[in-house]
Amino acid sequence: RPHVLALDRLCTWSSPFARARQRHLLAVLPASEFNKAYAAVIGGLAPKTHENYAAGLLRFHQYCDLHHISEGMRMPAPYFLLTAFIANWIGRVGGGTVKSWMSGLKAWHDVNGAPWDGENRWVELARRTANKEGTVFRREQRGPVTTQHLIALRSQLHLHAPFDAALWAVACATFWGCRRLGETTVPSLAEFDAKFHATRGAAAKHITTPDGTKACTIPLPWTKSTRERGGLLTITARDDDFCPVKAFDNHLRVNSAVPADAPLFAFQAPNGSWAPMTKTWFMKRCTQIWDVAGILRAHGHSFRIGGSTELLLAGVPPDIVAALGGWTSLAFLLYWRKIEHIVPMHVGKAYDKAKLNEVAKAFEAFRVAHNI
Repeated sequence: RPHVLALDRLCTWSSPFARARQRHLLAVLPASEFNKAYAAVIGGLAPKTHENYAAGLLRFHQYCDLHHISEGMRMPAPYFLLTAFIANWIGRVGGGTVKSWMSGLKAWHDVNGAPWDGENRWVELARRTANKEGTVFRREQRGPVTTQHLIALRSQLHLHAPFDAALWAVACATFWGCRRLGETTVPSLAEFDAKFHATRGAAAKHITTPDGTKACTIPLPWTKSTRERGGLLTITARDDDFCPVKAFDNHLRVNSAVPADAPLFAFQAPNGSWAPMTKTWFMKRCTQIWDVAGILRAHGHSFRIGGSTELLLAGVPPDIVAALGGWTSLAFLLYWRKIEHIVPMHVGKAYDKAKLNEVAKAFEAFRVAHNI
């Protein structure tokens, strides 16, 4: 197991099984064809996935080293070894962490063509115990970004300044478009990849509906749920200071010197070059403003929660909101069931109880209509 970057562990950490399988395949395929096939397998995982799964590989091998588990036993890992590994961490980490680690181990087996014993009942029951015993480690549930958060941002941003113009456009587009923040920002300049992130040259379309409503659609090359099928960021004009279409157009105008192959919400830098709007920079600036305003802090995913909540409480049908955010009917129903109890707790008096009851009724009708 060479000392490599976390994102490289999945494809560089080997095992006796993996090496034997590689020798077998190379006896059948030319090396060039084998390398292309392996690259195709590795390419099926997003770069961020490689990094996220790396922790599972590290923890598993550390556990095996500690208990003198042979290299040959680690792949394919038998159900009792996987169960013992999980049991070692029960009550020490959250169930979500165990789930992520097991996903990493499964991916390691998958890319090496090894059988996976992680569906065994022992493993499933151990994971269930990890979930129950790990509740103390769960992160505080994320409340929604509300219009109060947007008001605070708008009051402190200078929309003629490149960075602020881009930040405001991201905030409005992510909120009203009900998208994940990872779809409107990039991790860093080094991690920007046009295969996964929308660019300035994306074929954005400004449209006007028969009733005069203006909107803008922007293709997204990759989403967490649809992967390479991508999705669509749709923003609709509003007659107030929170209009996402105006914010987007202002960003394009203020940052007009940014090249077409740069990230969609990149901004002009003081040195004449450009910089990407990263999630870290975006959230740092938002948090600074909210702290000064005395508003409860929010997380990146809070924009998606807040936007969908705002639209539902405004009377937009669940079907429309689901389509806007790229959810399937069942996924959206489950999503709302997951967050519906935290919305009143976090928004306080921002919405009255009658509005929330109306949304509950709309979701029941939505459930019946879709037979779910």
